[in-house]
Amino acid sequence: MAGGITAVKPLAGIHRIRDRILTTITDHHQRQQALDPNQSFAVSAPAGSGKTELLTQRVLKLLAQVDKPEEILCLTFTRKAAGEMTQRIIAALQLAREDIPPEQPHAYQTWQLAREALQQDAKKNWQLLQSPNRLRIQTIDGFCRNLAQQLSLESGLNTTSEPLDQPAPHYREAASEFLLNQLNRNGYLGDAVGTLLQHLDNNLNKLEQLLIGLLEKREQWLQHLISARDARPYLEQFLQQTIQETLETLAAQLQPVASDLCLLADYAAQNLVNRASESTVCNCLGLTGLPPCTAEAMAQWQGLVNLLITASDSDPGWRTDRGINIKLGFPTAKDDPEFGELRKTAFRDLLSWCRDQSGLLDTLLEVRYLPSEQYSDSQWQTLDALTKLLPALAAQLQLHFQQESCCDFTEITLAAQRALGDQDNPTDLTLSLDYRIQHILIDEFQDTSSIQFDILRLLTQGWQIGDGRSLFIVGDGMQSLYGFRNANVGLFLEARSQPIGNIELTPLDLQVNFRSQAGIIDWVNDVFKLAFPSRDNIARGAVCYAPATPFHPALDGNAVTVDAFFDHPDHIAEATRIVELVSEARLENPKGSIAILVRNRRHLENILPALHQAGHRWQASDIDPLAQRMPVIDLMSLTRALLSPADRIAWLSILRAPWCGLDLYDLYYLANTPITESPATASRYPLLLLQLMHYQQVSELSESGKKILQRISDVIIPAWQQRQRLPLRNWVESVWQALGGPSALRQPADMDHCLQYFDLLEGHNPITDWPTFEQAVTALYAAPDPVADSSLQIMTIHKAKGLEFDTVIIPGLNRSGGNDKQQLLMWRERITQKGQQQLLIGPLQASGDDKDPLYRHLQQETKEKNRLESTRVIYVGATRAISKLHLLFNIRTGKKPANNSLLARLWPWMESAVQQRHPCVSTHQFVDTTEEREYTKTRFTHIHRLSANWQQNTVVAKLRDIQNPPQKTGSSSAVVIETLNSDARHTGTVLHRILKQITYEGVHSWSTQTVTQRLTAWDLQLRYLGMTNTEQALIKLQQAVITMLNDPKAQWLLDHQHQHSQCELPLGYLDEEQQPRTAIIDRTFIDNGIRWVVDYKSSQPDENESVDAFLAQQKSTYRHQLALYEKLFRQLESLPVRTALYFPFSSIFEVFEGQ
Repeated sequence: MAGGITAVKPLAGIHRIRDRILTTITDHHQRQQALDPNQSFAVSAPAGSGKTELLTQRVLKLLAQVDKPEEILCLTFTRKAAGEMTQRIIAALQLAREDIPPEQPHAYQTWQLAREALQQDAKKNWQLLQSPNRLRIQTIDGFCRNLAQQLSLESGLNTTSEPLDQPAPHYREAASEFLLNQLNRNGYLGDAVGTLLQHLDNNLNKLEQLLIGLLEKREQWLQHLISARDARPYLEQFLQQTIQETLETLAAQLQPVASDLCLLADYAAQNLVNRASESTVCNCLGLTGLPPCTAEAMAQWQGLVNLLITASDSDPGWRTDRGINIKLGFPTAKDDPEFGELRKTAFRDLLSWCRDQSGLLDTLLEVRYLPSEQYSDSQWQTLDALTKLLPALAAQLQLHFQQESCCDFTEITLAAQRALGDQDNPTDLTLSLDYRIQHILIDEFQDTSSIQFDILRLLTQGWQIGDGRSLFIVGDGMQSLYGFRNANVGLFLEARSQPIGNIELTPLDLQVNFRSQAGIIDWVNDVFKLAFPSRDNIARGAVCYAPATPFHPALDGNAVTVDAFFDHPDHIAEATRIVELVSEARLENPKGSIAILVRNRRHLENILPALHQAGHRWQASDIDPLAQRMPVIDLMSLTRALLSPADRIAWLSILRAPWCGLDLYDLYYLANTPITESPATASRYPLLLLQLMHYQQVSELSESGKKILQRISDVIIPAWQQRQRLPLRNWVESVWQALGGPSALRQPADMDHCLQYFDLLEGHNPITDWPTFEQAVTALYAAPDPVADSSLQIMTIHKAKGLEFDTVIIPGLNRSGGNDKQQLLMWRERITQKGQQQLLIGPLQASGDDKDPLYRHLQQETKEKNRLESTRVIYVGATRAISKLHLLFNIRTGKKPANNSLLARLWPWMESAVQQRHPCVSTHQFVDTTEEREYTKTRFTHIHRLSANWQQNTVVAKLRDIQNPPQKTGSSSAVVIETLNSDARHTGTVLHRILKQITYEGVHSWSTQTVTQRLTAWDLQLRYLGMTNTEQALIKLQQAVITMLNDPKAQWLLDHQHQHSQCELPLGYLDEEQQPRTAIIDRTFIDNGIRWVVDYKSSQPDENESVDAFLAQQKSTYRHQLALYEKLFRQLESLPVRTALYFPFSSIFEVFEGQ
């Protein structure tokens, strides 16, 4: 095959069979059409339809035609998706080097396309397989960051700015600094702050919190407010257009019955006026045709709405026969012998017609909650203050980010937009990209935000019809889940119906589901056609259901089961049933995958303990919050108590914690018995600390209580005397150890959780803002079980998107989602029928002003948006299942589910299935018993605590000598708790992070200039770890990285294009005592069929030590560790394993031979 790819002709019979299989697929034509490189497409790809394969095939098709692979830009939303697409393309190219084609029809087509791409590769000498980084497959955030950094001056983004995982503290700092600068200051910003404070009853803290929430979502309102030179007319035109378009939609739907409706409305209005009724239907008096679609006619439209549907806000619907009475304007035949019964019959017929019109009820409700066409003066006073203040606040945050050399992902996107300019004034970067990029492919387009959509418009504004360029977007409106990240599914609907600039996208619809068996597909089709809206609504982001066609036949038995629990006081019975379902699934299919999917992590509170008690082990990531684990809660109390001696709750908590465990009797007398002490001493040891110091004066204490308090005071008092003399982590950790914290732990994993807390504490030295620190703790999650296999996984539905499992269990359908927080500003992004993006915006209503139409409109639209997204959430969960789907809920008999629950979305089908005893439904009625109640009352009375006589069983430093704590050492497989920071340790920590970053970003993308640009970020990391003098550490890091970038062996080691390339890979195993342990592999990959396992070491030869002697000593030290790593990989796979040590500071790569 030298110089190219030889043509291969498969057997004609096989070829015909493949063609026949492909053409029997319902949407085969659409899939083939999507590969046309001369057209642009907007593809709707529902769950399981094989969109990643389609994207891969189109990229391969394009590679066969472009001059350079860099002319193709693929954008995804996650690194995982970008990595998967890259891996698929490279794998296809590698497979295409073989002359034997695959047998599967879809794989054969991919193979053919890949061979054509390889022919172009050989012709143009790209060497893609040797340089896969030439494929431009990026996340949208990564692409935006590259754009912003190319024009850092125009974009305002420092080249050294690092994106933050937790930007909330920076929002707080920016908002606080802004308010402090403007308070009591003359000028329009000071006046704006004063106006807002007056609106919020002078609650400065509330104003700060509401501004923080606005900064988090600033990309939604910032551009509109900056564009609004004359803000009030600019914003009020959006209100008027909303009213007009909504009324026009309703008028079009009612037009077939307009004359009958107006006749009946006039009749009802005349009767209501005669009765002096205050009903809005009275506004329809004299109506002969539908009112004009203007704000001036809103009263008449509201009358028509209230004539047709009930007035209930909680459960509105069509008028029933009982509701057609004199109160609605329809008297009885006795009161109106001539027209009474005639008009009633006509109105019933009209309502019957209305019920059959898809989407009409939704439009009527939309009209009911339309806003006023203008702001009131009081509203505008507040809104005017916000329109002046918010752009300045956003500028303050941008300045703060520049000063701190950091940013959030929103700032990256805003900076990219600034770097591209606008449609009238494109920058040189925009023009350069217009020349270089010929084809753009975007995955998961339904999760695009408005600002990302604008960036796409800027990138393609110079494209013309027929110029050989193409735009290819793929998405599924039914799987749009990220409204909380500002995703707007209406943009996907708009792109499928209207041009993006000059680009006309042909809509294509995939239908075949290659994932689930027919039984699941049929159930999903039946249920979700009722749950989804009956028609698309771009303005609201409503997506109608698109039925799927199964590729796989139905399996025996119920594909879907429902366990309905009625009147159970808790979710314990539901958790027990889930354990049974897991056991049944493992028995039925031992090698099958099982997933428990939940909407919210707190829905697992009963499920995880039940699984643990039954002996099931599971894998879960970011699912088990450490902030709910008692050892971490106790550590937070200890930290608060040591930092805040006046925090009575924290001190009571640590005296009740397992390392102390005072009973309530002793705790009461200790906390409430007056202590006789001089004022000077009392000021040094306030409140409970004083009580603890002089506990001997409390005569009511029990003997065990006195023993406990003697041991506790011998630790706490010396620790208090040494406050502020040690880094925070060392201080708190040493106190915890001396109190017996490690001995009070009940499970091996608890130690890991405590270490995670201490690591976090080390990065918050000092804690300047406790709420920010608490928020950081809530972001900590238990590490995955190191010895659990992957057959049982637990995750949120959001995290399961894109995955599939043989069996899926979705519990807690009745449980409500989170409540929306109050905001200083409410807004709604709206896309008009012409594709114009609008912002409907209104201030927080004043206290007691709950009748404001604008606020009610925005509030109702937010509820509707959440309702629509809830439907999509449960759809995504259900469509993860391959063979079996199990649904569970717990509800009170005769009650409807909460409106914001997932069950409410399925209730039309579910209620009928329960009542009709559908074969897939099992009901579980709660039966109360005295024994169960007594068990519930008493089962938590036992308190876990150390013995009153407990003593440390190992030698530890006394707390009176805490300023000189000893260092502890241990083997690599043991838990090591260090109490001193080491400059060498922190330098090594940062170096590990750098090596990981270089690997994942691409070693060839780094240069000496990159290293210089990153020094500020490295300095910040070192200081966060507790280093004060970082100069020498930075010099070492700079020299080491530059040396590695010029070292071929290091370039090979850090190349992320190796197969199965990973950094800091955790591997679980059981030690000799059968205790779970985790080994962290610094670097591993497969090269030429060999698994390489490399451990980084920051040590260096001493000044007078030879390299050979140094390596001999290091290999002796770490031989056992590397042998363990080799053993673990041999248990996982059959590949040969090579282990090595790499010393970055010395640029030495040492391979272990003969292990």
